[in-house]
Amino acid sequence: MRNPFNYLQFAKGDQFHDRREILSDLRSRFLSGQTNVVLYGPRRYGKSSLVTELAELLEKDGFICISFDMVKMATLKLFAEAYATKIYHRLAPIRSGVRQVADFFKNLRPKISIGADGNASFSFDSATSEMGPEELSELLDLPQRLSGGKRILIVMDEFQEVEALLPNCGFERVMRSVIQNHMNVSYVFLGSRYHLLRRMFTDHGRPFYKSALTMLLDKPPVEESEAFVISRFESAGLSISQEAAHLLVAKIANIPYYIQQLGFEVFRFADEAGHREASCADVEAAYARLSGFNKDQYEQAMLSFSKNQKKILIALARETTGEFDAKYRSRHDLGASSTVNSAKKKLLEDGYIEQSGGICQISDPFFAEYLRN
Repeated sequence: MRNPFNYLQFAKGDQFHDRREILSDLRSRFLSGQTNVVLYGPRRYGKSSLVTELAELLEKDGFICISFDMVKMATLKLFAEAYATKIYHRLAPIRSGVRQVADFFKNLRPKISIGADGNASFSFDSATSEMGPEELSELLDLPQRLSGGKRILIVMDEFQEVEALLPNCGFERVMRSVIQNHMNVSYVFLGSRYHLLRRMFTDHGRPFYKSALTMLLDKPPVEESEAFVISRFESAGLSISQEAAHLLVAKIANIPYYIQQLGFEVFRFADEAGHREASCADVEAAYARLSGFNKDQYEQAMLSFSKNQKKILIALARETTGEFDAKYRSRHDLGASSTVNSAKKKLLEDGYIEQSGGICQISDPFFAEYLRN
């Protein structure tokens, strides 16, 4: 029996969990005119799946949507090559007469090669690693210059990583100056290190301050998550009790990615056992199975933490909190407030802990289970 849950790829169609309201809102905003959006929130909350679903809808509306993963572009040279190649692939065909690189590159001089599939790819010599503002401006202006009047959506995942491409907010400063003049191109910025990303757009000293609509993607309502679980089981010919669906969502703190992962395992467990209805016992068994999968990874992670970071993680595994007040710090032997705040900040930025609904907790529920045991 085909498993109705999907956690290894972006969820699409009926596997897409919730977010219909925000999806409709974003689609309406982009259709009504130029909009730039920052979508931030903790890891595993479904940001990438949401944007993938949005891009598919907008493509049907006539947009051309192009996505970039900034994690894969560790240097300005790698970024320039990937950006030029993908933009040219998607947009040059709609611009009649665009045949020569010289038509749209003036300061940059890329090398062009044609692959076996007939597609062009661009490369730059090592001097591009010292690309200046003029060259970067030319590169970032390509979507507008090649748009041919078409509406374009550029998605930049892990956008906070651009800080490393040019020092002193150089990349942000150039990009802000370029995209503010784009009439046919809209942008979506998202990233997993959401505290860094949010600061880029809300700190009044940063170039991107108030340049885009910032939207928090928080957890979906518990009732909708439970209804989603029940509907996915029913779609594949099995059922799950209301109590078991509630337990499944509660076990993994109502985090969309882990709903898909635990749902997949519960469905597999019940199906292999020949159960017509998944029960709370099936949820407990599947959860126990998953909890042991990443033990080696968690042990390695613990070796990288400072003593104070470890103490905070163990405390949060035992007791989530809204405030690290004196009573909480005393119960868990955490020390002074300044010490806790410093360690907490680093854990937040690296994504090991998160704050949702005013509560601070460990991002990965299976890591929390490992720490409790």
